[in-house]
Amino acid sequence: MGRAKNSSEFSIFYLIASILTWILTVGWMLLIFYLSSENGSDSTMRSSEFVVYINQNFGIEITEMIVRKSTHIIEFTVLTLLTFLSIRFTNMISPHTAYSESPVKMIKSDNELYIALTLWFTVLFSVLDEYHQLFVTGRSGSILDVCIDLIGIVVMLLIIRLVFTLYLIKLGKSEVRYD
Repeated sequence: MGRAKNSSEFSIFYLIASILTWILTVGWMLLIFYLSSENGSDSTMRSSEFVVYINQNFGIEITEMIVRKSTHIIEFTVLTLLTFLSIRFTNMISPHTAYSESPVKMIKSDNELYIALTLWFTVLFSVLDEYHQLFVTGRSGSILDVCIDLIGIVVMLLIIRLVFTLYLIKLGKSEVRYD
């Protein structure tokens, strides 16, 4: 269960993990798209109901704006994790799919490339999500919302980087770097 041992083998574990994480990633993207497709009044009603529930059941006074912006952060934090895992598992199916032969020499390891690709993918989706909202009745696209999405993206990428670094320290290894 891991990377293939010789060049003719591939890892069934990573193939299955890759398929499952890509299904989850696309499913999460569809959920974000669905929520963005709600017209303004439906979206406002959903947020208002959640605010009332939180205020009544937890005794916390929150506003609809806090709920809406927190939702942006949470949506893109989850999307970032799913995307990172999808890219990582896809790369690990076969030793021949390693990104180490990338022409981008600024990137020094597979992990850095996974992070860069995840950042690119999730920011692009955030921009497309806001663009899509320009065409939904009662909604508007906002650069500010892209920046709020970016908070969730960056926080998750920092957590991923920290976990990876701590894992390597625990193993007594250093990150494999390309020449």
